Amino acid sequence: MASGGHHEPLALTARVGGRTRAVTVAELGDHRYRITIDGVEHDVDARELRSGSFSLLIDHRSYAVDVRRDGDRCRVDVGGRAIDVTLVDTLRHGGVALDAAAAEGPQEIRAMMPGKIVTVLVAAGDEVQKDQGILVVEAMKMENEVKAAGAGLVKEILVKPGQAVEAGEILARLE
Repeated sequence: MASGGHHEPLALTARVGGRTRAVTVAELGDHRYRITIDGVEHDVDARELRSGSFSLLIDHRSYAVDVRRDGDRCRVDVGGRAIDVTLVDTLRHGGVALDAAAAEGPQEIRAMMPGKIVTVLVAAGDEVQKDQGILVVEAMKMENEVKAAGAGLVKEILVKPGQAVEAGEILARLE
């Protein structure tokens, strides 16, 4: 996390311990960030001590963190506890959380940032193929088609066109 100029918030999906979390990171400048996890905001001061080792001050609590990264996968060591984390940049996926493991089982599609449902392309009971469009979401002034991560049956659509959605909200379930 380099400090510098202000940028658009980075929207990510973080898969931690079998749970998928909606994460946004807004750079505030001077090593400071506002990180939102499933709608809960945290103020973070992050300083890199050496490559892969960080000192984090999160909501006024201090943590020493070591991160080993391999592509989108990270091994995060905090206080002797190792946590496996998989990250996905959701701006590449229309502001919607895609669960990479979902291609082999039930899929839960969540909004990664506040937005609006433009169109629902399928109905409960429909069979869908991998990469078939499920719905269209407007997020950050862009319309994006959300596609199925794998083939399956639409179990339920939880939103309607025109509906505003919040970060982390479940939009649809496939099985």
